[in-house]
Amino acid sequence: MPLALNRFPIEILRMIFDYFWAHEILYMFFNINDHFNRILFAYDQYRINFQSIRKTHFDLVCRLIRPEQVISLILADQKQTPCQSQLFQTLFRIEKFTRLRSLKLIELADDGQSLLSKLYKLQRLVSLEINIRFDLPLIKALPPIKTLIINLPSDVQFDIRRSIGSLSLEYVRHLSISYCSFGAFLHFFNEMPQLKSFKTSLFLWKPMEVNLFAYIHKIQITPVDLVSLSLTIDAPALELTNHHFELFLTPFQRLQQFELIIKTYLDHEFLNANHWEKLIVEHLPKLMTFNFKFPASFDEREIIDRFRSPFWLNKHWFVAFDSQSQRLFTVPHFASTETRNSIQSVSSDWTTLPLEQHSIFYDRVNQLKYESGQSEHPYRYNHVKKLIFNDPYMYDNIVDLSKIKTAMPCVNYLRLNCSQTSLRNKYFPDISLPQIRRLSLPQFGRRKEKIQFNWSKVFPCVERLTASINSKNQIVFLIDHFNNMLDGFFVLDEYHFDKIKITREWLKQHSCRLKREKKENGFACEINDKYSFSLCLWMSENK
Repeated sequence: MPLALNRFPIEILRMIFDYFWAHEILYMFFNINDHFNRILFAYDQYRINFQSIRKTHFDLVCRLIRPEQVISLILADQKQTPCQSQLFQTLFRIEKFTRLRSLKLIELADDGQSLLSKLYKLQRLVSLEINIRFDLPLIKALPPIKTLIINLPSDVQFDIRRSIGSLSLEYVRHLSISYCSFGAFLHFFNEMPQLKSFKTSLFLWKPMEVNLFAYIHKIQITPVDLVSLSLTIDAPALELTNHHFELFLTPFQRLQQFELIIKTYLDHEFLNANHWEKLIVEHLPKLMTFNFKFPASFDEREIIDRFRSPFWLNKHWFVAFDSQSQRLFTVPHFASTETRNSIQSVSSDWTTLPLEQHSIFYDRVNQLKYESGQSEHPYRYNHVKKLIFNDPYMYDNIVDLSKIKTAMPCVNYLRLNCSQTSLRNKYFPDISLPQIRRLSLPQFGRRKEKIQFNWSKVFPCVERLTASINSKNQIVFLIDHFNNMLDGFFVLDEYHFDKIKITREWLKQHSCRLKREKKENGFACEINDKYSFSLCLWMSENK
């Protein structure tokens, strides 16, 4: 086989490499033979994705790849990969990545401040994405990037202009920001003459801002010719009308993709399909995709029936009304991805989607809250990845899961919302669930007495664990019991108020598994014990 692989033209191998992340390429091809190693060491198009990566794969990439070989980099200090950016920066200087074109920073411990201050040195960088934890650092200079994405926490609000208001953004063509004030919204329109794609959530607090929004094209300095627009609007206690949006949208003659989410009170005529049809035909002739989600409270079939005209059906712009959430939305784009197996099917009276396509409502679901005692089991949810089991149905649900794993082959995450007393070995004598790779035990620390349950027998392949705890001994127990665990997140149970103080050295001394780790950086951990307690742990495979 190695001799046959040696005959592969280098050009074809490079084309194959372009479809994989750096750690996948190295894992598959490194050390096959010297010929392949020479190709890997000369390849200069590596795309590094360190989000949720295994610790051993992270170490492999950092050991074998030189900075000048990398064109794309993703760094993440999330629960699964604590202290990653710190480890990375002890090995590399970001300015050495001279060919870097795309950079994504996910919840870094310092919100990326140590890296963002040096990005102006990366003159080939064209795409920057930042997912912040608390605050966006002041960015003084950037290379002439074309794509800028800033994802902000939902519970943190500030004026984005404070951090990027002084930047030159004249080359930006694609902008995405989680939310912004109207002042920031106007600033972006004025400062980005080449903007073609824009996504944001806009807060309007005053009636004056609603009117300025409608007439923004008359007050902005430079006209913006958008091709794609995704807009979420929240205007508490203010009324939005068709007229406001007609004035705002009319100048976007080249718009091709449009997504609109409204979270506030709407004039009833806003839901009138005929009005939207007229606006699109007369002013948005190039529009190919239109997805929306509007608050709606009505019992009139006429609202839905207006969306059954040839204009909507021929474009495959189908809609549905959900009486529980009181929303009118397009499908499949806004069809729910979460459900309970007791939820009733969508009636054809409340959707324009053809009956033969109703499977979309099930195929989109990837998270299922499973309940027993229902008339039918959720075999139709073939794409579910996450299952949530609640305490009253624990025994039946675990048994059912062992039976239906072939019906839901994608399931790999399980959340057990149950006390440990619901889990005893005698209840599950012959059950093993190797498909579960991610396990969440939010009530594990609810009781102090030890419960006899063989976790590794029922869940032999768990790699990612989240659990509440009430003592540091429980942490050690879980680390040593789940032999295949790669990362763990442990948080003090909300009903326990005892202080927990541990160190990295304590973990290494008391955990049999961590004690065996000889490398200095064999595992990484982040301990937060200032107010309550949590521990993020990132480990190499158990040899």
